[in-house]
Amino acid sequence: MLKILGAGLPRTGTKTLCEALRMLRFNAIHHEPKRLRLFTALPIPQHVAVYDNVDAVLDCPAAMYWREIYQHYKCKVILTTREPADWWESIKWHTNQIRSSDNMSHIRYTDDLHGLLFGVATPHEYWWRRRYEEHNQAVRDAIPSEDLLEMDIVAGDKWDNLCEFLDVPKPDAEFPWEHRRRKPCLIG
Repeated sequence: MLKILGAGLPRTGTKTLCEALRMLRFNAIHHEPKRLRLFTALPIPQHVAVYDNVDAVLDCPAAMYWREIYQHYKCKVILTTREPADWWESIKWHTNQIRSSDNMSHIRYTDDLHGLLFGVATPHEYWWRRRYEEHNQAVRDAIPSEDLLEMDIVAGDKWDNLCEFLDVPKPDAEFPWEHRRRKPCLIG
């Protein structure tokens, strides 16, 4: 049964948080295209039950359907954020890396996903930043404070707040750091 919902949009530390949750022994998944297809194919509320077999879910489609997922599971919500200008540079870089590849199926998938997330498929600073900021504020406004942790991993948030929020012991290991502007993984 789902315990943790990562409501942060892509390029906010969702992959890093997923790895951290795995290190805390949670069965966590990050961005699963097959579940995104289920979300768009099944009627509400059936689609939210696709997370009955995991402890934590991060990135898309969870960040897109955070309201429905939270309503169904009443779980803890972690909103990963970063300074909007830094987020814009990161998502623009990531998207341009994908768009410059030869993998047309991944380009189409990414364009479809970005169209759903931001209203336009290709990077557009005004629209994408506006949607990013609106998304973050909507999560802050809707989730009760006892169920919400906001983390800025890029700015240095690590184990302390996370472990306290989840009521788990802090591990001896270093906090992970994933996707430091390396080549994005391509989904075939």
